[in-house]
Amino acid sequence: MRNQTSYRNVSKPKAKHFFALFPAVLMLVMANFAIAQAPASAPTASPSDRTVPARRPTPPVRPNAVEPRAIAEMLPLVSEPANMDFGFLPPNTAGEGIVLLRNTSDKPLTINLVQPSCKCTTTSDLVGKQIPPGGTVELQIKLDGAPAMGVRRSSVKVMVDGYGRALEVVVKGEVSLPVRIVPPYINAIEQKNMTGRVILESTNKKPFRILSSLGGPISIQGFDGTKDEPRSSYVVGYDLTALSTDLPSYIYFETDAPEAGVVDVRVRQEKAPKKPMIAVMDVRNNVGLIPSGTSKEALFILTNPGIVLESVTTTSTDATVALARTEPAKGGGVNAFVTVTPRDGFTGILLLPVTFKTATQSADFQVIANVRQGQKLQ
Repeated sequence: MRNQTSYRNVSKPKAKHFFALFPAVLMLVMANFAIAQAPASAPTASPSDRTVPARRPTPPVRPNAVEPRAIAEMLPLVSEPANMDFGFLPPNTAGEGIVLLRNTSDKPLTINLVQPSCKCTTTSDLVGKQIPPGGTVELQIKLDGAPAMGVRRSSVKVMVDGYGRALEVVVKGEVSLPVRIVPPYINAIEQKNMTGRVILESTNKKPFRILSSLGGPISIQGFDGTKDEPRSSYVVGYDLTALSTDLPSYIYFETDAPEAGVVDVRVRQEKAPKKPMIAVMDVRNNVGLIPSGTSKEALFILTNPGIVLESVTTTSTDATVALARTEPAKGGGVNAFVTVTPRDGFTGILLLPVTFKTATQSADFQVIANVRQGQKLQ
């Protein structure tokens, strides 16, 4: 019995070793538990994951996509000349011309569209017309006349089969008398430009004289009418300061140029002209020269369809007016011809108020003329 080993004696050292390690094991378990219960922290963003400002998405590339500029360059159709410029046009006179449409490719082109930008422009009908390789077709263009002075612009688009872009021909013309004023208006809004200069020049480069003016004092700069020969261009100074409380709507100049007896420059101001109750193409009608002792007709284009005039009168004592006749106008309106007869002894610039009346409406218009003795109609 003395040589038998006691079980209790053998286990005693091992138990001591286990209890010595127990605190460390407990701390490790508690640390792992704390980590498991803690909220997850945001992952550190790599440089490639950092937020960048939003960009507009790039459109998908279509197969065989072509830039618009390239499309324009590829269109094998050109106009000769590139644009239609009618230059100066007398009032109520249409501009007519022809441009050549040239096929610059080695294949025939078929026209499928010819489209003016406004009703004032008409063209020949070329839809369905085929242009042979290297060949041309004529495109006739007409810009309708107008009574109002100034530049008129429109355009004509031409398209051919197989191409999505159109050829555009710009159409332009300036309605003007043989003498024009540059600039065409004086901006006197808020009492600005009360003094200044304008240029009177002949569009055909022929010399002329300035005979008189109306609407404010003027001075012809660098010209002495008693000794200098007529010129084709004049620099004219104006002064509206004395008229600041009642500015004129226009400054008028009387000249001896054929078909340009009276020219005017508009004075823009705050008060806008009233719109007449009877629609008209232009409320002002410049009939030019009326020799003393004669009469002349003024044409007013009324745009109200089917309008019936009852009378035409004036409150002026410088001339008499009478409704000569009416006739259908283009677009469903009415052309009204008014006979104007200056009184005996009147000469110079005639500014004649004219009142048109129907059964229910009335409207005030104006006739402009210059009356001269001893002169004949051109």
